[in-house]
Amino acid sequence: MKHCEQRSSCDRSFRQCAVIAVALVFVYLAGVSAAQSQTLTVLHNFEGADGSRPGAGLVMDRAGNLYGTTNYGGDINCNLALGGGNTPGCGVVYQLKRSGQSWSELVLHKFEADQNDYLPFPGEPSIGPSGVVYGVTGIGGIDRSGSLFTVTPPPNAPKTALYYWDYTVLYAFTGENDGAGPSRNDRLNFDQQGNVYGAASGGGVAGTGVIYEQSRSGSNWTEAPLYSFAGGTDGSDPDGMTFDESGNIYGVTVTGGNQDCDYGYGCGTVYMLTPSGSGWSKTTLHVFQQGVDGGWPGPLIRDAAGNLYGLTQGFGPNNNGGTVWELSPSGGNWIFSVLYSFPNFTVEDSGPFRLTMDSTGALYGISGQGGAADEGFVFKLTPQNGGWAYTDIHDFGTAPGQSDGCDPQGAVVFDGSGNLYGATEWCAAGVGNVWEITP
Repeated sequence: MKHCEQRSSCDRSFRQCAVIAVALVFVYLAGVSAAQSQTLTVLHNFEGADGSRPGAGLVMDRAGNLYGTTNYGGDINCNLALGGGNTPGCGVVYQLKRSGQSWSELVLHKFEADQNDYLPFPGEPSIGPSGVVYGVTGIGGIDRSGSLFTVTPPPNAPKTALYYWDYTVLYAFTGENDGAGPSRNDRLNFDQQGNVYGAASGGGVAGTGVIYEQSRSGSNWTEAPLYSFAGGTDGSDPDGMTFDESGNIYGVTVTGGNQDCDYGYGCGTVYMLTPSGSGWSKTTLHVFQQGVDGGWPGPLIRDAAGNLYGLTQGFGPNNNGGTVWELSPSGGNWIFSVLYSFPNFTVEDSGPFRLTMDSTGALYGISGQGGAADEGFVFKLTPQNGGWAYTDIHDFGTAPGQSDGCDPQGAVVFDGSGNLYGATEWCAAGVGNVWEITP
């Protein structure tokens, strides 16, 4: 597989390099459309010192600034020998700021290797209730277990744009009951007190992941695992989570569930956690089945009606490709539907990533593979006549010299005008880029 490299982490997405595809002759389509005439503009090409190879999504603040991370680049002397694919640097946190019709990049932080000389692999940033930018590293820290951090402007910022923000590690996961490997594919969740909630794919009582809370008391932070997955049919490797209005948690496990699926790993589950006394009660809402509805789900989203949506990596009914799915509450039960089946895996290096819903209820997402050049694409699913109409918005790797980039990463982001933003890991003029698609 192109770009498929051995990383220092045990990222589940790399198991696809060894998956034996099972050709299944069934295609679920609710309407197909070729790539629309949309305009893609590259806002920034990474060149190394300013970051390279983004591996997660973007977030936009209220002023319209974009924030993201890269897996490599920054300090080009950092971990040079171990950089993936001979790509030097340990990654950066960056900001893209609009000024008229142009954008300028500001590197907020350059990561260093941890004491064990491992790359940190930062995830998608999040913006807390007070406007502070939070993030996680999937590895790094104590025992390669990841960390929770913030980047904030220094109190006396110089007038020049060439300065770094203050970087603070709020918590370093130990890999024990507190979890390991916080989700890099989804944003963190916050309550009104500023406490942070998320999923970690490892650690816990069985070593198969936890849902955690980080509580703030002044400048101190304390971590508490809310639920520890048992593996097997209970699920393992949680990836992202979200709350409803009653405080219930919804999320996915990438593996576990049906033990006959994926050679014993399991194809994943969708679950709900309900506050129960001093703990949490778990209900499995759906178990993915190989060759039927997909497997290895990415982080889910929830709409105002309580419906859940997500994207799977593969194991679907169309040539073993990924699926877009919906899980809807109905009279105390949950109804699962496959909205669209892709003929390809939706992951290249990482993912699958969270979907994004616009004000009309249309879903947007990316696939790291497939498209006209097999370099990934952006897609849209529109509710239509009781079904869903599929539109290919943009195929990457089709511009001259692949200047539009390839292998898109992360959930797409909307601005107030309906423009889409995202990042690619490869191609372009440097090693990945940030792009905008205008209708």
